[in-house]
Amino acid sequence: MAFDKKYRVLSEATLCSFLFMLFSYFIHFEFPLKLVALFALASAAYLLGHQLMSLSDLCCKTGESATFIVSFLLSIVGIVIGTMLAMLYRQHLGISLLPGSIHSFVIFAALIGVIEEIVFRGFLQAQVKSINGPFSVLFSTISHTGYKCCLFLAPAAAAGIDIPNLAFWTFLVGLLFGTIKHLSKSLLPSLLAHSLFDILVYSEFVKAPWWVW
Repeated sequence: MAFDKKYRVLSEATLCSFLFMLFSYFIHFEFPLKLVALFALASAAYLLGHQLMSLSDLCCKTGESATFIVSFLLSIVGIVIGTMLAMLYRQHLGISLLPGSIHSFVIFAALIGVIEEIVFRGFLQAQVKSINGPFSVLFSTISHTGYKCCLFLAPAAAAGIDIPNLAFWTFLVGLLFGTIKHLSKSLLPSLLAHSLFDILVYSEFVKAPWWVW
C-alpha cells in the first residue's frame, strides 16, 4: 500500500476514534454541550458509512461470508469466552456467578455490546488492517478503551469510578477480542462474547444505569 493511502486510512480511522471519544465525553452534558456529542456521533457515522457500498461490504466486516461449520465453531468460542468473562466479573463484584433474574434492559445491554463490536472490532480494525494486522488489533483496542474511559471521565459522570482499573481491563479484554477477530477473520466470536457478557452482567438491572446514552 502506498504511503499516501496508508496515511489517509490511518488519519480517517484516528479521526473517527477521536469523534467517538468526544461523543462519549459530552453525551451526558446538558444542552447546548450535548450538541457536541451529537455532532461527533453523526460525523463518525458518516466516516464509517461511506465504507459501505453494498451488503457484501457489511458481510466482509462481520464475517458472515464464513462457512456454516466455521460460523458454528466461532459461535461456540464466543459463547465460552463471554460466559467465562461474565462469571469472573460477577465474582469480582461479589455476586452470584449467574444472574437470578432477567429484566427488559438486558436487550439494550446486548445491543450496546453488539454496536461497540461492529464499530471498533468491525469497522475500525478492518480499516487499519490494510496497513498492518497486529497494529490494527492494538489500534482498535486503544480506540475502544479511550471511548470507555472518556465516558466515565466526563464531569457529568458518577463519581467513584476507578479509571485506571477500567482502562486496564478494557484494554486487556479488547486485545483478546481484537486478536480473535484478527486470527479468525470474523467478528462473530467477539460479537457473541461481548453481547453475552453484557446479558449475564446486566440481566438483573431493572432500568438502565446512568452511563447508557
